[in-house]
Amino acid sequence: MSNASICELWNDAAGFDPTLSARPAHLAALKRKHVLARPYAREALFEAMARGEPAVFSGVHVPVAQAAELGLQAALVKAICGAFKPGERAGAQVGPSRSRRKLPVRELMRRWNSGHHLVSVTDLHIRGTRLERQINTDDLSAFNLLPLGSEDMRRQEMMTMVIGARGNVTDSHSDDPDGSNHCFTGRKLWLAWETFEGQQAGLQDCERGLVRERARFSLSAFCSLRSARWWTVGPGETLFLPGRLTHKVVTLEPYIGIGSFYVAPTSCLDSLSRWYLHGPLWSMDDPRGDNAALVDEIAVAMRARLRRLVRQSERSRRQWGLDFVQLALDTWQRAWPRGRREALMARPPFARLVNALRRASAPV
Repeated sequence: MSNASICELWNDAAGFDPTLSARPAHLAALKRKHVLARPYAREALFEAMARGEPAVFSGVHVPVAQAAELGLQAALVKAICGAFKPGERAGAQVGPSRSRRKLPVRELMRRWNSGHHLVSVTDLHIRGTRLERQINTDDLSAFNLLPLGSEDMRRQEMMTMVIGARGNVTDSHSDDPDGSNHCFTGRKLWLAWETFEGQQAGLQDCERGLVRERARFSLSAFCSLRSARWWTVGPGETLFLPGRLTHKVVTLEPYIGIGSFYVAPTSCLDSLSRWYLHGPLWSMDDPRGDNAALVDEIAVAMRARLRRLVRQSERSRRQWGLDFVQLALDTWQRAWPRGRREALMARPPFARLVNALRRASAPV
């Protein structure tokens, strides 16, 4: 992408968020930090996961019922409106103030479809609904431990529709597990950086700091970060995002997609390390609540899954990316200082999982 194209894209985004106004001094850094979409390949996906890097792919298969007959967007709108009862509500951000409200799903889709309302659907989960039968998410879930676990684990997957009007801005925030976002129609600009590096540079995260109105953000500070990356996600493209990255998102074109969170063998060590040492977001407000023991539960469940996988077919092992587990182990050892690794290995569930990963990475 040329400097002129980058400047045009960022100027468009700055019309909705002035902190994204790119000066000539920013362009060289932005060009270096641009993540390009590439054709999907299993090996490329698991390598990115193992290295803890964001990746955008074209060609991930997420078919929608009746798309061939009606067109993709019409099929999606019909499926979403038909999957919920007339008064059934979903969470959304509404208007320039981004106030959070619960509105009927059909009303939200009417507003989105009109093109005259600034609206973003943030809470439209599809697991266990009729909509799940209309959208085949198998390729997004094939390596994900969360849907196979307890009710508390399944709840963390949060398979949800992502729907936004042009101009919607999602403020800087982080998520607990790694996540995927598949775009059916529209386009979004994503900025991402390692959460704690960003905090040291003065960038706020709505989930890990006291933010009164908007998270503090500076494009100059963003460009200075070693971990900073940005990309766009458009029709037919799928983002895989490490949970360690804070992200800020601008909807450039009216958008419908689907998002979910995952825990995979190739990336679980980084997630578990972050949760054990910094605390998971799901229990920050209630450290002794219902999900206080969920980190241990995930570690134990992953170990059990690995012990089964090592006895299964090569196809199953490849589906879960076990041929990239050694790279994940090497990445974890380089990324986490020795003292922190020792503190983590003092936790029996974590130490047993590391040993299971080492066994799973051994040649068959």
